[in-house]
Amino acid sequence: MTQTNAKSTATLEIGALSYGPYGIGRLDGKAVMVPYTAPGDTVEVRITEEKERYAVGEATRMIAPSLLRQTPPCPYVGACGGCSWQHLRYDAQLKAKQQSVADALRRIGKLGDFELRPIIPSSGEFHYRRRIRLQIGGNRTLGFYGTASHQLVEIGSCLIADDRLNGALDSLRRWVCALATPIEYVEIVAGDEPEEIVVVARAIGPFAPGDEPACAKWAGEGEQIRGLIVAGTDWRKVWGRPAISVNLLADLSLSLDADVFMQVNAEGNRRILNALLAAGDFQSGDRVLELYCGGGNFTLPIARRTKEIVAVEGYRPSIANGKLNAQKNSIDNIRWICSAVPKAVTELKRRREDFSKIVLDPPRAGAKGIETDLSALGASQIFYISCNPTTLARDLNALTKLSYRLRMVQPIDFFPQTFHVETLAVVERQD
Repeated sequence: MTQTNAKSTATLEIGALSYGPYGIGRLDGKAVMVPYTAPGDTVEVRITEEKERYAVGEATRMIAPSLLRQTPPCPYVGACGGCSWQHLRYDAQLKAKQQSVADALRRIGKLGDFELRPIIPSSGEFHYRRRIRLQIGGNRTLGFYGTASHQLVEIGSCLIADDRLNGALDSLRRWVCALATPIEYVEIVAGDEPEEIVVVARAIGPFAPGDEPACAKWAGEGEQIRGLIVAGTDWRKVWGRPAISVNLLADLSLSLDADVFMQVNAEGNRRILNALLAAGDFQSGDRVLELYCGGGNFTLPIARRTKEIVAVEGYRPSIANGKLNAQKNSIDNIRWICSAVPKAVTELKRRREDFSKIVLDPPRAGAKGIETDLSALGASQIFYISCNPTTLARDLNALTKLSYRLRMVQPIDFFPQTFHVETLAVVERQD
């Protein structure tokens, strides 16, 4: 149970970073987590929460700053809930992410004897996101939620967003203010081609018919916004061209509706795809199973190298996009299955289907509970792409109890200025 500790401030030296927005120091032998601190900081701390194994504090005064610090260039740091590592030099961020992956695999996964490769940096520390989500305030202001709250922080621009997105924010504000339809949030998405900007809005309740002319004009030919998607619980309306280009390889690209999942870092996505293709060494005789395939981000490149790929995804619009992209690229050896992944894996096992290799890219919560059925499908290798070292470690631990061993892990930085890290893990069967 959490208790508030009323004791006075204490001096704390920060020794490491957690997987999260906290620096970690020790007070009377107990770990204390303090946000927006850096290894090497000496700070005056007030304890705000006391738990059995650790405490949470807030820095009330900087006594001696770390050499790893930098001055955050964004004016919203500390108020906005994003970019919790912007006060750290980029080399320190990379080192901490590498350590986060190693710690999770060894402490949570109880894994050893594997190759942990050096993290691949992002090609840009700022302006790398091709997609941002903006919340709508009560007075139609646009911004991000504050740290650990639902208090809106209005923003003029975002330093980690593609500059094309920032350039469209004024137009987006005017459109939101003109609507009668109540909007919960908007996402603004930039494609890999220069003029591709699409807005996706989530409505609360029904669409107001009187908004039709404003939507049609805003996403019309020659306008800054190329496409617009507005959707509610049981309806979806589209104006203009709602798809963006996602360039994967020199001779292969996808066209994805802007409300279908795609990686936010375009260059990072290409880097992890190339890492997967190199590690997988996919051959013409391979029969591959891909889980959580989305709109075909990995599916199509793998399909061009293999005998067959079975691609599973629970979100029907993603499957529809994938099929269209396969048709556009004249790829006909993909079997698409629209199903929840656990259900699909159980059915594949029941039918005694077997695969030489399995690829999975689950959401942040991971793929807990499918490991036994996965192991029954006979794959000699499993390639697990993850954005959460904690759930990755948990799931890899489960696989190692089923005749698999972890061979290699490759961290890749998709998310500079944050603690998040993308990872490719290669698991091999040991019979």
